Amino acid sequence: MPEPLTRPPRDLVVALAQIQARQAWADEDAVEANTKTVRSLFEMHADETDLVVFPELALTGYIPLKGYDQRRKRTLSAAAEVAAGSSLPELLEATRGRRAVMVVGLMEPAAMRQEFYNSVAVLDDGKVAAVYRKIHLPVEENHYFTPGDEVVLAETRAGLIAPMICYDLLFPEVTRIAALGGAEVIVMVSNWLDIAHLRRLGEVLPVARALESHAHVLFVNGVGDLEARGHQFTLYGGSRAVSATGDVVIEADGSEGVVVATLPGTDLDAASEVFPVMRDRRPSVYQPLIAPVSDFASLSADEPDG
Repeated sequence: MPEPLTRPPRDLVVALAQIQARQAWADEDAVEANTKTVRSLFEMHADETDLVVFPELALTGYIPLKGYDQRRKRTLSAAAEVAAGSSLPELLEATRGRRAVMVVGLMEPAAMRQEFYNSVAVLDDGKVAAVYRKIHLPVEENHYFTPGDEVVLAETRAGLIAPMICYDLLFPEVTRIAALGGAEVIVMVSNWLDIAHLRRLGEVLPVARALESHAHVLFVNGVGDLEARGHQFTLYGGSRAVSATGDVVIEADGSEGVVVATLPGTDLDAASEVFPVMRDRRPSVYQPLIAPVSDFASLSADEPDG
C-alpha cells in the first residue's frame, strides 16, 4: 500500500481591508465609488499577498436602518444590478494574472424582481470561484434580503475558502459544515456596530471558530458611521486574522486601512494535535439540532391538525 500523501505546510499572507463603504440607498454614486476603492486597495496588495478581503456589502453599503421602506428597497435593488452587472466584471478583470484572491461583499440580484441577496464573491485570477449568500438574516435585514440556503466552499490558489457573513458567525453549525468539507480558511465579513456585546462577539467568536474548525479565521469588519433610527452608530473595525491554533496574528484598530498578516501553514496540522475534534464527533447524538422548533412545525401532512 502506498504511503499517504502529506500536504506540505504553506504560509498564507492575508490583507484585511477595512473600508468605509458609501451607502447606495442614499448616494447614487456609491457603487461606482466603492468599486474604485476596492479595486485600488486590491491592486496595491495583489502581488504581495495571497488573499485580500473586504467587509460585508463593500460595493453597495449597508441597508437603511430606519425600518422597512419599499422605495429604498427599489433603490437598493437597482444598486444590486449595477454591482453584479458592472462592478463584479471590473473586479474580476483586476484579479486576472495577479497573485491574490479577492473576497468582496455586495448585494446580488435574486431571480424574483426587486429581490436580492446579501452576498460575498470569491474572485480568483479572472474567475468567480464561489458566491456565498448570507443564510442567517438578523433584525431588519429580513425586510430587505432573501436568505441563502447553502454553505459554500471555494477552491482557490489561496486554499479551500469558506466565505460567510456577519450574523452567520453566531451559528457554529455553519462553520462545522465548512470544516467537514475541508475548509482551510473561514472568511467572515461583517458590518458590526460599536456596541459592547458586538465587540465581545467579534473578539471571542473568531478564536472559538478557529479552534473548533481547525481552520484559519479572518474576521473583516467595516468602519465609518451609520444612522439607525435617528441615532448615529459607528462600525468599529477591529478586523483580525486568527490562525487555526487560535492565535490572533493581527488585529486592526477602528480606522480605515489595510492590515497584512502571515498565517502559518503548520498551524493547520498542529490544530488537531491536542483534540482531534473531527475524529471524535458523534453525529448520531446530534439529531436534536435538526429537530423542529415547535410542535406545529413537526406536524406531517397526513396528521390531523385538530
